Amino acid sequence: MKKLLIATITFLISAAPFAEAQNRSRIDAERTAYFTRRLNLTVEEAERFWPVYNDYSSRRDKLNQDKNSLLRYVNQNYQNLSREELTEAGDKVIELGRQEAELAEEYHTRFMEVLPPGKVVLLYGAEMQFKTFLLNQLQQRREQASPAGRSGVR
Repeated sequence: MKKLLIATITFLISAAPFAEAQNRSRIDAERTAYFTRRLNLTVEEAERFWPVYNDYSSRRDKLNQDKNSLLRYVNQNYQNLSREELTEAGDKVIELGRQEAELAEEYHTRFMEVLPPGKVVLLYGAEMQFKTFLLNQLQQRREQASPAGRSGVR
């Protein structure tokens, strides 16, 4: 289930670049409200936290975009890639995962500098909960947009 969630989120992040700017600002606003509420951030905490989190988020998103681009390329060209090229692609995916882990470790330290430890731990849970929230919203929109969803027939 977690792999499906991650794959779906990864797809959502990379699926529609033309709509991303509009949706991104709405998602960012929802995330800000959700995290602020969930972490019970004070004004002072929020002022220190959001610049750090936004930097972390944009750097993590860049790594995910790089990985998604690579995997899309491999999927589209799989039959034409040599064993060496496939090995290099696999190694790059692992390297990007390592970089993401290092980024998480670096920002864990930075989060601990701007928030109490309990709120840092709540942040990690809030990230997962927010992703689930977004997926649920997407599913509801799809159900409402489909003819079966509108008529109540499944």
